Amino acid sequence: MHLFFRKLPLTLKLLIIGIVPILFLIYFSALIYKEKSKTVQLIGDYIERVDQSANVGELISELGRERRLSYQYAIKKTGHKEVEVHRLLTDSIITVIKNGHDLALANFTRYTFLDHLSQIRAIIDTSSNYPPDNIVQFYTDVIVRLNTLNATIPSNTFLKDDYQDLVSQKILSEMITYLEIMRTNIFNALYMGEYSLTALTGPQNVYYKLYKSYETEFLMKASPNSISVYNNEKKLTEYGPTMEYIDKLFGGSKFDTTYDSNEWWTISTRGVIELRKQQRALWKSVDIRIKEMSTREKNSKNLTLIFLTVSILFVIGFVTYFINDITKLLRELKLAARKISKGGTDLQLKNMPAGVIGNLAKSIKQIDKNNLLLAEAASQIGKGNFDQEVKPRSEEDLLGISIRKMQNDLREFTSQKDKIQKETEDLVYKRDEFFSVASHELRTPVTSIKAYTQLLLMDAEGSGDVQRQKMLNRMNVQVNKLTVLISDLLDISKLQNGQLAYHKEPFILEELVNEIVEEIQPTSPETQLLLKSSIHAIVNADRDRIGQVLSNLLVNATKYAHTSKEIIVELQKKGDKVICSVHDFGNGILPDEYDKIFERFYRISGDNLNTFPGLGLGLFISKEIIEKHDGKIWLQSEKGKGTIFYFELPMA
Repeated sequence: MHLFFRKLPLTLKLLIIGIVPILFLIYFSALIYKEKSKTVQLIGDYIERVDQSANVGELISELGRERRLSYQYAIKKTGHKEVEVHRLLTDSIITVIKNGHDLALANFTRYTFLDHLSQIRAIIDTSSNYPPDNIVQFYTDVIVRLNTLNATIPSNTFLKDDYQDLVSQKILSEMITYLEIMRTNIFNALYMGEYSLTALTGPQNVYYKLYKSYETEFLMKASPNSISVYNNEKKLTEYGPTMEYIDKLFGGSKFDTTYDSNEWWTISTRGVIELRKQQRALWKSVDIRIKEMSTREKNSKNLTLIFLTVSILFVIGFVTYFINDITKLLRELKLAARKISKGGTDLQLKNMPAGVIGNLAKSIKQIDKNNLLLAEAASQIGKGNFDQEVKPRSEEDLLGISIRKMQNDLREFTSQKDKIQKETEDLVYKRDEFFSVASHELRTPVTSIKAYTQLLLMDAEGSGDVQRQKMLNRMNVQVNKLTVLISDLLDISKLQNGQLAYHKEPFILEELVNEIVEEIQPTSPETQLLLKSSIHAIVNADRDRIGQVLSNLLVNATKYAHTSKEIIVELQKKGDKVICSVHDFGNGILPDEYDKIFERFYRISGDNLNTFPGLGLGLFISKEIIEKHDGKIWLQSEKGKGTIFYFELPMA
């Protein structure tokens, strides 16, 4: 093993020494990041569980209301429409829970008696002698069973600040369930005129053995703020009179008839609603805090990843720097020795360290001293000083002779190169200057021609001269084409000079697409422009420039795919991006033209040069505009089947 290691190249040895600590750092960083990810996942599971438990709580609330409405309908045979409406709300919440991903609630309708809900509803709707108490009992059984599913998340470090509220809302849910049982039985006794405490023995037991127990537990486990809210409800809302009446009724020796059935039902309903409000408020508070905690943990996870990545990169950079520094020193010595062996000179062996490497560098410099004069001449020639005198040491000094020949060749080459470069720069400048000046000079007369054409067209339309209208319409179309070409030339000029301005603002992309489609459609009546899909996507961009891109794509589609019966424009979302596509069904584009098609002045050739009119600037300008909006543009095509152009923008 020792001999094997000694035979390894020095660079490889240094690399091994540097890689080992980096691998350990990466390993421990992966462990830390994995733990952070587990924490984020755990909190995410808690959020999902809290949301599903909230849904269960809502289902319990709506079942309680449906129980109340169904019971009233069974007794009075009024209010069936309200019962039907509320059933839809109950069913919608059941559907939401079914579609959830909580395994604890899988197939919950089978073991919570909800599978029999439709049968009970049918009996309520059709049977006139079905006992109302049975209706109450069924809904109560379902609610009690659902309450067992509204389980509290186990206490842990992450939820220590929220656990108290989770427990409190669970207790309130139980209290609401048993309060519903008691008030329904009391209502039944008042409604039927059974003013006997014997008829309320069951509810009395529920009150003393269950309800009061849960109330005591709530006052012991709830936060001071929740207890204060609860006590205020007893003092300031209908929940207080509700509990006072129950206390007086069950604690007295005879039946209390302070309320009739309707009064009791109204005041106790409001009392239950107040208690339900507090339970929902606790759920909402916990839900908000857990989601805030999730956000903090995700941010912490991301910061941890950034910190670990920066640390790893720093260590890699640190190790790489030292390995590279040592390797560079050895490489310099190697190149210096090789250069000397080939007759080279002007060695730059600076800042060499002491020790073996330093002694070796001194020896190489001593050898280099003999070739100093030629090396100096070569150095001056390399810097462009072609007047430097070169004296070969003898007729056999190939290095000196080669340097002198190189001097002459470089002098001639540099002279020709500078001349060609200057001519090229002059041509490019003149071309760009011509485009800029020509486009500006053409714009004013073309604008005047367009204005006069519009006036003549209006005059022809007023006089009813159809033939002149046709001629002027054709003239207007050609003027519009010329205007577009001039605008493209102006945009090219601004792009080259960095003067193309963008005025970004939020707007709805769908509305812009509709406008452009309606604007282009009249120019190509033989082809139908269809907006296939419509989504509400807001982008922060220059509305006119994005409209220019879409207009270019649609005009190209109608021009190059004139045989296509329809052109489809489609919008779709992909994450935080929105993608717009223009699909024609023309001849398509060959694969070797995919990249060229976005180049300046590139045109797809037809049967002759004028088959497809234009300067070949539209797609080049479109690509520049989209990329300035942090987007991208591309195409898909199949020969003979059409082409799809896409552009992608980030949503606001």
